[in-house]
Amino acid sequence: MTTKKTVQKKTTARHTLKGRAEAIIANKRRYDSDTREAIFNAMAKKHADLAEYIKRAERGETILDLTSEEAQAAVERLQGIPTLAAHISAVLTHPDTPAVMYNALADAVNGLDAPRNHFDSAAYIELCLRANANS
Repeated sequence: MTTKKTVQKKTTARHTLKGRAEAIIANKRRYDSDTREAIFNAMAKKHADLAEYIKRAERGETILDLTSEEAQAAVERLQGIPTLAAHISAVLTHPDTPAVMYNALADAVNGLDAPRNHFDSAAYIELCLRANANS
């Protein structure tokens, strides 16, 4: 009579979700700081997409944590740029804008060496604002 041996798969720390996350967080050579921080925060908050983040990180993608207050503030700032650019453009192109206000605002927009018909457009102002948003 032959006895059947049951082979149980040993789950190592490397194969568990927590173990894989900890391996990413600890590996400074393979993963950038944004990815490691995002995985750490997702693990700490028990984020529903943690498994997906881990899979993407292991494939070599950079993972960004867009749930932090700092990241949310940056997103909100960038989302407001088109509206701000349109307002600035409206002031610059309005016929009743006083010369002093026009000059101060034009100087503030950033090195406006472009021809007049381009630098006061909302698209050009948005470009300048986005270029300076990270500085």
